[in-house]
Amino acid sequence: MNFRPLRADEVECRIDSASEKGITLVLYKDARCDMKILDETVGAENWQREHYDCKGNLFCRVGIKCGEGWIWKADCGTESNVEKEKGEASDSFKRACVNWGIGRELYDTPWIFVPMIGDDGKPNYRFNDRGKPVGKFKVQYLGIENDKVIALAIDNLSLHRSVFTFGDCFPEETKEPLPQVKKKPIPKYIGSAEQEEILQELHRTGWNIKEMMQYLGKKFPGMPPADLGTITDVQYTFILGALKKKPTKE
Repeated sequence: MNFRPLRADEVECRIDSASEKGITLVLYKDARCDMKILDETVGAENWQREHYDCKGNLFCRVGIKCGEGWIWKADCGTESNVEKEKGEASDSFKRACVNWGIGRELYDTPWIFVPMIGDDGKPNYRFNDRGKPVGKFKVQYLGIENDKVIALAIDNLSLHRSVFTFGDCFPEETKEPLPQVKKKPIPKYIGSAEQEEILQELHRTGWNIKEMMQYLGKKFPGMPPADLGTITDVQYTFILGALKKKPTKE
């Protein structure tokens, strides 16, 4: 029974640990992904799942019809922080599917370390009001060969930037077309001199940063800046022109 490798759009990404230097990310799949792959590979009528308790642990076994009989593979799950019973049931199902080979490649991924500051001097993620690192991380490319991840690219969609690459990502030619998101150029953000010029114009006109950010968000809905450091050169030219047209505050 051969199951296809996971696609980039089927893999989720979350923060696993954090330190003063950066964060580590971990890849995972959800239960709906397993259901979809089972349906498309063996047919919805040719697989089933059952949950049972064994010595206080919740197990799930997944059966696939082979000929006139059924073959079963099982594993146990762990509780989640939210909806413990539901999370444990979902986890046991996903682990049982790994026993069948679905998503097994995620167990052989590179160490995903994202430094706090990128090579361009810009932050790779932000912090919430409790000082915890946050970001909307998305797998943009996933290359798999022989059940092993050989290429990986991750973006932080919150900051519109690439934060991790591994292997030969986004090859110009592939043996089979991959339904991955094409690589986007990293936006060119303004430097300290341009930021200072904007602040001077804001002071002159009496317009505050929050108003400016909301205005830019409406004009550039596909890439709203989070702060001065994430304003692109195009947005800088636009907003500076708009500010210079405003009269000096009285």
